[in-house]
Amino acid sequence: MTPSQQPALTLFAIGMIGLGILALVYGDFAMVWQPVAAWVPGRTALAYGSGLIMLFGGAGLLFKVTKTLSVRILFPYLIIWLLLKVPALVVAPQIEAVWLGFGELAVLLAGGWTLFAVLAGLQERSPFAFASGENGIRLARILFAVSLIPIGLSHLIYVKETASLVPAWLPFRVG
Repeated sequence: MTPSQQPALTLFAIGMIGLGILALVYGDFAMVWQPVAAWVPGRTALAYGSGLIMLFGGAGLLFKVTKTLSVRILFPYLIIWLLLKVPALVVAPQIEAVWLGFGELAVLLAGGWTLFAVLAGLQERSPFAFASGENGIRLARILFAVSLIPIGLSHLIYVKETASLVPAWLPFRVG
């Protein structure tokens, strides 16, 4: 990882640490992780476990000794969470908020995938070699670009809600 890439790694790590802390403080999943229904047995334990993975995985990204292990754990973790959103897309494809949640998680996965591609240190014969190196970075960029579509559409579909996030002192809040 080059020095110019270090801020991105640090910010991603801080984001993971922050989501982990939220999960541990509240004993619940952050909003983007909410495909876990209230009736799931051991839901609170899963939330704490998820929080620990994010906390330690994010912290591990900050140290040279643990970067590789952390990225090898966080990448499949993020894939699992994205896959947990797929049933909602099948059940309610007409609801843009479902696509928004999928897009938000896919953006996180794209960031984790980029780190995996750069830091995982996989051998060429590895079955996951396609997801690393330059090919992995290219695929992560494509995922990132496609993920922005539902996020952008949500700004148009939920104009009133989006405009309310803009400070009142700014003119043309909807624009």
